[in-house]
Amino acid sequence: MLNKIICRIAFALLPLFAGTTQAADMVQILTQNYPPFSMSASGKNFEREGGINGIDKEVVVEMFKRAEVPYQMTLRFPWSRLQEMAEKQPSFAVYSLSRTVDRESRFKWVGPLSEIQLVLLKTPGNPIVLNSLDDARKYSIGSVEGTSVSQYLAKQNFTVKNVLSNAPAKLQTGEFDLWATTNPAGNYEAGKAGIGKLEVAFAISSTQLYLALNKETPDEVVQKLQSALDQLRKEGFIDQVAARYLNN
Repeated sequence: MLNKIICRIAFALLPLFAGTTQAADMVQILTQNYPPFSMSASGKNFEREGGINGIDKEVVVEMFKRAEVPYQMTLRFPWSRLQEMAEKQPSFAVYSLSRTVDRESRFKWVGPLSEIQLVLLKTPGNPIVLNSLDDARKYSIGSVEGTSVSQYLAKQNFTVKNVLSNAPAKLQTGEFDLWATTNPAGNYEAGKAGIGKLEVAFAISSTQLYLALNKETPDEVVQKLQSALDQLRKEGFIDQVAARYLNN
């Protein structure tokens, strides 16, 4: 409980801290534990840039450096709160965020950084067979609140249990039947947790991940970042970074 209170206080003070320690044009980049795209090297729920790893993290850092746009990066949670801050706080941004219809007008976008598949995962050998998404209604589903897949299921009137952490282990112990998440993130997390590769019970759709910037971000900054990202992709930098994480 004490740790949660401390985290809330630190999070509440983040905008004040940022405003007193940086130039006005510095971008405050927020991210979450979302392996293999962005994650704490120590497994904590709060990190600064030096303690953050991941595919999109490396791409975003290189993009900002090449575009010569000053920034600070912080990893923390909850995911829904990070999105809210990036939307409402000038000079804030968040990644890795899927560019959905509902989110489109709320941010300025740079990307894509990566591509993901929205899936329902099950443990190996689980006899659940889904021929359609509606077939999943008879089973309990766990997911992280604020993710694109949990929001999609909510719109389809699914009841989804909010999972704050350790989703692969909770799936394995039967706290829910299906894990609504994304791949490769889901199976990457399961592998790191020692669970092993999970099975795709149903593939919902594919989507791409972006850097979402506050709408007050100058168009010039957005264009500089997009040009830098396009150059990184052309050079093969993004593919090389992804291969280091996904081929291990």
